[in-house]
Amino acid sequence: MTTTEAWERVGHAVRNQRLHLGWTQQEASEHAGVSLATWRLIEAAGRDRYQDLTMRGVCRAFHWPNDTFATLFAGGEAPPLVDASQLTPPKPPATATTAPGGPAGPGGGRDASLPSGFARKYLSLSHREQAMLEGYLEALIDRRTRP
Repeated sequence: MTTTEAWERVGHAVRNQRLHLGWTQQEASEHAGVSLATWRLIEAAGRDRYQDLTMRGVCRAFHWPNDTFATLFAGGEAPPLVDASQLTPPKPPATATTAPGGPAGPGGGRDASLPSGFARKYLSLSHREQAMLEGYLEALIDRRTRP
């Protein structure tokens, strides 16, 4: 199988899943946290490589395993179609906790795990931007936890 044929298989699987969900390309790109132009290129097999973050975003949007692109590229089967009822809505952002000791204690009431204002900034992001950030953080964590 040529590289072009492999990317056509990937594009076909992505398009089938998107259509099965009844999403437009714009809606799907927002769920995945990728640009509309990139989404169109994936479906049309318009490139011969994509960033890992892009592929993870597509897999996350469809609740596919992260290795789905590699599986399809190697000639494996596409995952079963996912119904919209199987998709979970995006998780609400975690609420920040105050450092031990409260406002007067160590940390002066600042968030113990996130920079000041992070939650407010996160909430001001669009759904697409939140998905992009989450994908980036997942990739960072994945790299740090690999053996």
